[in-house]
Amino acid sequence: MVASCIDVQGAGVVGPTDGSAKKRYRRRRIPRTLQQMLCLVMPALAAGGFVPGNASAHKDESDLIGKAKRAEQIWVIDGSGIHNIGNLHMNVTNWGAFGSYPTSNFPTRDFPSAQWPANSSIEYLYIAGLWVGALFSGIPVVSTAAFDREFQPDPIDTLAKIYESGEGTPGGARWPTPPDDDRDGRINEDWLNGYDDDGDGMVDEDFAAVGKQMYSCWFTDDQIAAVKRYPEHIPLNLHVRQESYQWEDERYYDFIGVEYKIRNNGIDLLEDVYIGFFADGDCGKRGSGAFYYDDATGFWEGELCAKRGSTEIPVTISVAYFYDYDGDFGETPGYFGILFLGHDVDPLGRNAPRTVGLTSYQNFRGAEPYASGGDPTNDYQRYELMSNTRKDRDARDPSDYRMLMAVGPFETLPPDSIMILQVAFVCGEGREGMLENAASAALVYKGNWFDVDEDPLTGADGRETPVYGPADAVVIDSCASEQEFETIARGEILWINADCREEIALWEGASCSKVGMTFGDYQTGVDGKETRVSWLAGSAPPPPHLRIVPGDEKIMLFWDDFSEVTPDVSTLDLDFEGFRIWRADGWDRPIGTSVLSGPPRELWHLIEERDLVNEVPPNIDFKKPASQGGWIYEPLAHLEEKDQLIGLFKESLWYFPMDTVPCPPGLTDTECDTLEALARGELGFPGGHRYYCYIDRNVHNGMHYFYSVVAYDHFKLDGIPVRADYYGDPMSNFVYTTPLSAAQEHGLYEKRTVYVVPNPATTRSMKPWALEPNMGDPSGIKVEFRNLPRCACTVRIFTVSGDLVEVLYHDGRDGYGTLAWDLVSRNGQDVTSGVYVYAVEPADGRFGRTIGKFVIIR
Repeated sequence: MVASCIDVQGAGVVGPTDGSAKKRYRRRRIPRTLQQMLCLVMPALAAGGFVPGNASAHKDESDLIGKAKRAEQIWVIDGSGIHNIGNLHMNVTNWGAFGSYPTSNFPTRDFPSAQWPANSSIEYLYIAGLWVGALFSGIPVVSTAAFDREFQPDPIDTLAKIYESGEGTPGGARWPTPPDDDRDGRINEDWLNGYDDDGDGMVDEDFAAVGKQMYSCWFTDDQIAAVKRYPEHIPLNLHVRQESYQWEDERYYDFIGVEYKIRNNGIDLLEDVYIGFFADGDCGKRGSGAFYYDDATGFWEGELCAKRGSTEIPVTISVAYFYDYDGDFGETPGYFGILFLGHDVDPLGRNAPRTVGLTSYQNFRGAEPYASGGDPTNDYQRYELMSNTRKDRDARDPSDYRMLMAVGPFETLPPDSIMILQVAFVCGEGREGMLENAASAALVYKGNWFDVDEDPLTGADGRETPVYGPADAVVIDSCASEQEFETIARGEILWINADCREEIALWEGASCSKVGMTFGDYQTGVDGKETRVSWLAGSAPPPPHLRIVPGDEKIMLFWDDFSEVTPDVSTLDLDFEGFRIWRADGWDRPIGTSVLSGPPRELWHLIEERDLVNEVPPNIDFKKPASQGGWIYEPLAHLEEKDQLIGLFKESLWYFPMDTVPCPPGLTDTECDTLEALARGELGFPGGHRYYCYIDRNVHNGMHYFYSVVAYDHFKLDGIPVRADYYGDPMSNFVYTTPLSAAQEHGLYEKRTVYVVPNPATTRSMKPWALEPNMGDPSGIKVEFRNLPRCACTVRIFTVSGDLVEVLYHDGRDGYGTLAWDLVSRNGQDVTSGVYVYAVEPADGRFGRTIGKFVIIR
């Protein structure tokens, strides 16, 4: 049911949902309650703890509660970094690891760990992470993110957290869109890390935003805590930038891309460097016992065909994978792979391999010593595995397996130089389904070629690889019938065709359809296009910035016009067509899921869809004011001087467009930010937005709901929209909420209208809103006190004999009169059946004390 958005209580104001008109980027902050919890629960993270004592111990670590001497707030363990817009859900850390250590006591254990399909409780990973090995003064050294956590964020740097972005984000432009966001002549020089990297006074104003959901963070291997925790380990003094990407479109939502940029941050030369990726795969349903003991693992390498539109593109695949040996009788049908994609190359073979290629794949069992094929336990053993050029046979005997992929050697990594590694997590039904999705991931990583330097002589005749002098007898094109050699002096650059053999091998060897195609259609370095831009996928417009305001038996949705004004990342067209509003209810928080990972896809249903009035149906206009049945939000509708205020904002901006308009007395900062954004939008100034609103009244207080507003675009024929094309997925933009009863105002307060629901509280009556218990909510059930006064108050719960059971606090000054209780006493015990008395004691003396009772029947 739709209602006018001018009837929202308290003016119905929605602030700019992309941060504010004044701030481009709002950094995540750990809630105070979590900070307090960390002081109690962090497991010696200050010392880099939680390291398994032996190969089989990691499934059952000792209790970590109460062991930390102080909170390590910089470690992201609150679930704020979860890839959750696709069909493969994954927890992201800021120390180089992916996964959540499920079945352990680690604080992240409730978060998804390669959960596929999304929100199914079926998972395929315990933990995975980066390994970097090198000879340091001749000594083999390997820094790892898992199991040992030698990579760590800086504990005193409050900006060393995880940052979220996505395509279309202000400051995140990249090719093929004009990538110089701040127009300073440099491209993507201020990467997403919370710092002013280029010293221009702005933060994160010019970086490359990849995918519909991108996470960015950094860490090092030489933090003092890690040195103390691993005294036998020599730090390599590495600084690592980690980025991970996910897409919402069904063709691409079964994989997650990862890119590492590894810099030698020390003063020593690192030799014989290897980059590896380690994974401990555990396949099965959470809560089903020791499901990780019947897994198998394998490796596949070869050529596959991936589709780009109607064209088939050959791609090379190297993927190590895990799967459940017996499939758990059909419950665990997936294959989970770590897909190797790319690394640095040197066409002369001096400091890196000449071509991209995986050099090592090793698998080993968790329950065996290293000599018998088990976990490596020191740097010598780890480096031995990384530098081993053997690729192990598939391990098909049911067991608990790990695997390691590595590339190298890179002859040297000098101080302040960088190496890059790209991998992807991919899942699919059976091995063939996994390989099909791996081919799609490889194609997205492969991206496309562009003329970045605007020089037609570079990227011509298949020559897209620069060689820097001095160098002797450089082969210009090894596939030419007559070889040409050149010598280049120091400071000179020669462009060569270094990948022709790989291109010919793919063209001739792959079984892809070549109807209407020629080798030139697959060849790179032509038409002046010398630069490859990786991680490109055509998709729907980015979702708008969404804000949810719960009310009494209603939910209010507010969103902006971000989807309308963002060009398509591939075509640069403004091809927006319409918005879709989705809702999911009936969610019960399956094991391994949370409000952060969202609901299963089958729970989503479309509430309403509206679009532009053109040749594309349904042709239901949304661009009308809410008071006239449209979705355009009308702010401050309760103020008679609304139009005058908006006019004042426009006038102020007209004369002082670079300044923030002073906020008039009587208005909140949020109201002023909204007015300024609307005024900027009407004037066509940067930072301007239009806002939309929708009210759903078909809801019930206390129940669990997810909402999503997504956009879709249209396909043009001869410049005219003829049909809808790409649709946004509701998982790309969801928000969890629950409607709340309104607080009672002073003067209208009726004590007898304060009540508890359900009453009596039984298993049956609480079932509609019961959730699966987790670490933060051990009971999963609740009762609600409703219609509490609009002030701060204390609610005490007693037995009929007068024993104090629990003390709850509620602040109703925000207008909400609902307080939930999980039926757990102040001693941490589930309460028993019986009659309970409650007393509501308002802090504001204008409200009287209220006493009532309710019944619990277990």
